[in-house]
Amino acid sequence: MLKSFNFQIQVTCPGCNSSHPVSSLLANEICENCGKELVMNNIIQRTFDFGEVDRIKIMNGFLKCNINPRNASDSIGSVSEIKMNCWSHSASCEECKTLLEEPDILDSIANKKPIYCKKCNHPMPVRPADEEIKQFHPKAIGVINDSRGFDAHPDTIENKNQTIVFSCMTCGAGLKLDKHSERLMKCTYCDNENYLPDAIWNRLHPYKEPEHIYLILDLEESDMKETLDYFFDLKIFDDFILMGIRESYFSDFINNYFTSESGVFLTDSVKCWWKILLNGKYERTSSDEVLNTTIELDVDIYKILYIEDVKNIFFSNFRNNYEKLTTELKEFIAGNILEIPNDIRDMFSKDPDESVRLAIGKNNIPEKPVTPPEKQIAQPKKQITSPVKEEKKGFFGKLFG
Repeated sequence: MLKSFNFQIQVTCPGCNSSHPVSSLLANEICENCGKELVMNNIIQRTFDFGEVDRIKIMNGFLKCNINPRNASDSIGSVSEIKMNCWSHSASCEECKTLLEEPDILDSIANKKPIYCKKCNHPMPVRPADEEIKQFHPKAIGVINDSRGFDAHPDTIENKNQTIVFSCMTCGAGLKLDKHSERLMKCTYCDNENYLPDAIWNRLHPYKEPEHIYLILDLEESDMKETLDYFFDLKIFDDFILMGIRESYFSDFINNYFTSESGVFLTDSVKCWWKILLNGKYERTSSDEVLNTTIELDVDIYKILYIEDVKNIFFSNFRNNYEKLTTELKEFIAGNILEIPNDIRDMFSKDPDESVRLAIGKNNIPEKPVTPPEKQIAQPKKQITSPVKEEKKGFFGKLFG
């Protein structure tokens, strides 16, 4: 089943100290401000591998993580800072935000061609997974909206180049500039060089948000199960408290899933994730172990996130956004999740859509199994004995025998 992981990456140029949005997942970049080559030196891989967290497990799960500006490399010529936002989300059109359909994604990757949005016909480049991408994630099959991918022919894209006429500072001749012009511009009339001021340069190169780059993965259900086991495994409990991973990655994705402007999405992969997560059970760490760990690491014991807390965050968002949720999502949760809060069960049973009511009707709360009579172990019968007659003693004993 297909799953996409979305990247937005911004680096700081060591030459001019300006912010540069990254357009390719794993490649050197050219600063649009000063023209300097930005040597990435596997910056993205090493940034994503911060601490001891397995980046493959992060990309396999439906999680959201933001890495704020941090020192990226001490190598000469390398970018000095990197800011990376990454989370699981279905690939969508960068213009109208319409979700791209999986058959179209597979067709574009297989035939090495750009993918077109079915709503607005906007093309996005597609890069089939090469050896470099495979090293980043072994189950990657391609990247959407990567500048190194197969793009539409320039003639088929609307020409958005902006042309500006600039007067030579020496002779006053008119010089035509566009986004391809160098910062140090030579006059074609007097041969003197003109350094373009910030006002002109910024008009040619306006600030833009980092592109959404989608890494497309082909996963199995077991890959997602391993991710949950990894994050809730007690053996690495200390590391995840220290990193604050469980407290943010899970809750941030769930909150974003329900409040995103593009609405909730329900692909086969996210269905699989919700089913494993919401039906999962993991052992809690003993209170003594938690107390000792949190004291040692100076962590608030009340902020530790367990699997039950993640479920509560999901159902809280589900409850608060119920009216705007799709029937497909309601029907899926009603029919596939065992432990649903009673108030949400009531919502399902009163839902105006019959398919939701039928789904929750079939999903009864599991009852305690009754052992068949033939398998019941016969208990030995107790012998009922008559009470022993109490021997009467003393005066009344002699009187009444």
